Amino acid sequence: MQILSQAQAQSSSVSLSETKPAGAPDTQIIPSLRVAERYDSNVFFVPGTNLEDYVTTFSPQLKLNHRNPWIEGMIGGGATGEVFAKNSRLNYAGANGTVGLNLDGAMNSLIPGLGLRMTDTFVYTPQLLSFTAPTGGNQISEAFVQGIQAQRANSFSNAAKVEASYFFFPFMGVTSTYNDRRIRFEDSIATPTGVTQEGGLRDTNFQTLTSGLVVKPSPADTVVLAHQYQKSTASILDGLGSPFSTQGALVRWSRSITPALQVMGEGGFAVVSPSGSVEALGAASLEWKGQYTTFLVSYSRTIAPSFLFASTSLLSQAITGTVRRRITEPLFLSLSGSYALNESMPDSSLLKFESYAITPSINYVISKTFTATLAYTNSRFEQTFASQKFPFDRNLVQLSLAAEWK
Repeated sequence: MQILSQAQAQSSSVSLSETKPAGAPDTQIIPSLRVAERYDSNVFFVPGTNLEDYVTTFSPQLKLNHRNPWIEGMIGGGATGEVFAKNSRLNYAGANGTVGLNLDGAMNSLIPGLGLRMTDTFVYTPQLLSFTAPTGGNQISEAFVQGIQAQRANSFSNAAKVEASYFFFPFMGVTSTYNDRRIRFEDSIATPTGVTQEGGLRDTNFQTLTSGLVVKPSPADTVVLAHQYQKSTASILDGLGSPFSTQGALVRWSRSITPALQVMGEGGFAVVSPSGSVEALGAASLEWKGQYTTFLVSYSRTIAPSFLFASTSLLSQAITGTVRRRITEPLFLSLSGSYALNESMPDSSLLKFESYAITPSINYVISKTFTATLAYTNSRFEQTFASQKFPFDRNLVQLSLAAEWK
């Protein structure tokens, strides 16, 4: 379903590229740096006591943007290092990188209406994210970030995407998107003596191909009718888990009611193999961008792979929301929250992941370059494997300073 939102964005970008005047090439080099200090009540992501620590984070990044009449490109990357006051063996240095190419202009100059985009992102880290902050009403959580908090382990994840489209009329076209997501794990990081350690982590590949028809019946409305195929393979440990695939159909409607208010609804189904079960899929969102306040709430019901305890298909439901209010020109208050429920299919008693996270924060824009943020996060995770539960809480208080030199 995430791919359908990308298809919608692709449709509008191709239409714009047909009328966009050619401009002079533009190149930007943007360095940035984030420094943060946080209190973390559970640095091992497990139940137990004496798990708290104080963590210092350094994250330098560099991004290069280039645009000309035919190509828009972006390449970026950087590192993240963390130093732990009590558990120095958890100190680490991670890396990330992203490459993106928008070839709509070049393709459209060859064949009017033709578009092509490609992106690839990799992350190396010993602590996987469980939730990501809501950023847009049409964005559905990435398959490996669905509210599951894995134990600490060195991990490498990569997400590659290719989007192609052809609009034979300004209001109608076809689109196809291929996503390849991979995650690999090395040795898990040992937890303190006496603390229950979670089960094994599975190397997982998850591929999705979505193709269909895009129709714009009015300037404010977009309808997508698509077929979706998914396939997941993973390493098998202790005989637990098996590959699965899905075939299904999705219908999405989105509308810009006003320039500030956008709504989206989606529905469909998927047949899961080898079980043969049929699952309903869906998504909905409401997004408001006012002069002083922005508001977003979204819901999704998708099929995702499990990479913890056992490799199997999960029926994943997630609700995310955020509200941001400008108090004065430099001061902003925000509140965001997420809830997720993941259950194994067809036997829901094998795996269950239920979690939530809520984050109030204060942002102060010091200057065009510097921004300070104070945030508190309360989260709870209950992970069940074969009727054995692993519940734990986590509380974070973080003060960060970010600088971006444009």
